[in-house]
Amino acid sequence: MNEVTRLGVIGDVHAEDIRLEMSLAHLQREGVDAIICTGDIVDGAGCPDRVTGLLQDYDVATVRGNHDRWLIEDRARHVPDAHQQADLSDESMRYLTGLPIQLEIETTLGKLLLCHGIGDNDLQKIWPGTTRLPREKSELLDEIIKEGRYRFLINGHMHYRSLIHFEALTLLNAGTLKGLHRPGFSLIDFERRDITAFECDAKTVAFAKHLSLDPPLGWEPWPDTQAFTDGWQPLVLYPD
Repeated sequence: MNEVTRLGVIGDVHAEDIRLEMSLAHLQREGVDAIICTGDIVDGAGCPDRVTGLLQDYDVATVRGNHDRWLIEDRARHVPDAHQQADLSDESMRYLTGLPIQLEIETTLGKLLLCHGIGDNDLQKIWPGTTRLPREKSELLDEIIKEGRYRFLINGHMHYRSLIHFEALTLLNAGTLKGLHRPGFSLIDFERRDITAFECDAKTVAFAKHLSLDPPLGWEPWPDTQAFTDGWQPLVLYPD
């Protein structure tokens, strides 16, 4: 893949084939250079076979999520809307099994790491700490930041479209297409240094939010997750 300027970002899919098709068609019309997806293909209300077909048809760079791993390992099949291996075609199972845990993307602003959780841990998440939820730190993310290899990290798992700014890295949670979690997707323009988010219901796609990739004026990025303090005001990609 060549250096990417305009990047389409799909979060956790959870078998939402109709919303996925709408999102992919919209991003294609926007003229993106590439599209990525944070995984969790299965365990949802839609058709996983159709989802795997769409991801391949649109050449979406996709990583494996924890729900995909659980299906492959035949674990945690008690979760809501769980799929069984027998629900998927052999081709879809081969697709899931072959998904990487993480991917590296070259952008015009630097390297980007795509993963589901944090790095090779598909269950890990971070949270700087708000009035409602306590801090969640990550030594794994701190090590990624310290290595200095990546300018951006895009993940899923939390279903919360938001930006978290560190001094040397910007983290984007891609959100989800799952219907109960404010479904939507995003488009990053690295040349303009901005991100535009969209919402999608069962029939339409609509503008949701526009943010700069750079921290707001007066915003002090953290050096790493050990510096998290409570009282974070999230930079979210949802309508005001």
